[in-house]
Amino acid sequence: MSLDFLDLNQWPLYLLVFARMAGIVFLFPYFNWPGIPAVLRIWIAMILSWLIYLSLPGEAPFSTAGAPEMVLLLAREAAVGLALGFLIVLCFSLFTQAGQLMDLGAGLTLSAIFNPQAGGQVTLLGRFYYLLVLVYYLAINGHHLFITSIAESYRLIPLDSAFLARELAGGMGQIFARIFTLAFQIAAPVIVVLLIMDLALGLIAKTVPQVHVFVEGLPLKIALALLILGILLHPMAAAWESLLDGFSRYLYWFMEAW
Repeated sequence: MSLDFLDLNQWPLYLLVFARMAGIVFLFPYFNWPGIPAVLRIWIAMILSWLIYLSLPGEAPFSTAGAPEMVLLLAREAAVGLALGFLIVLCFSLFTQAGQLMDLGAGLTLSAIFNPQAGGQVTLLGRFYYLLVLVYYLAINGHHLFITSIAESYRLIPLDSAFLARELAGGMGQIFARIFTLAFQIAAPVIVVLLIMDLALGLIAKTVPQVHVFVEGLPLKIALALLILGILLHPMAAAWESLLDGFSRYLYWFMEAW
């Protein structure tokens, strides 16, 4: 499909494509940082919408739609984009949660600072894990997969489809549970080692009361957590690709169930 900006009959379909793309871009992890100007995000959404619009077959089916109907269609497409963007953010928040579980065991929760991007406090390892996985996602060309998935959304969720499906409620609950389980599995090695260290410190406190385990144990736990994390980073990186593939399956299931 070609796009003639002077042909007003083609604008309704392009606006529908842009409404969905804008919702995705404004929530996608790479673009939802407050430091990125909103104008830049709008331009990115417009360019991606233009590329996807050119790949759509057929003619614009909504060129004769009235103003009230068009407003409802735009609101629906914006909701679809926000839902897809939220699912992507939810999947990437898995690594933030894993890092925060490690911080909780290592006693690094006191280092939490306010993160405007997350809208709340984020701990040190939680932020580190999140940024590290984003860089890894770019390194394996995950952004290509993202663009392909978004282009597929216009086939799996047509512009004239129903608003919601009943299967989404139960499926989203399963995705929430699965993401929390994966976060705990990623943090489990560090948590188990720190738990063993807590037991050892407790035995030391019982046998040698003169040792101040609360004063000396905290830096030891932090050093041990960082050491275990450094040792496990390379093996974990091998599993990240399968996790990111799993995110794609969640996204495709969501779009097919819509």
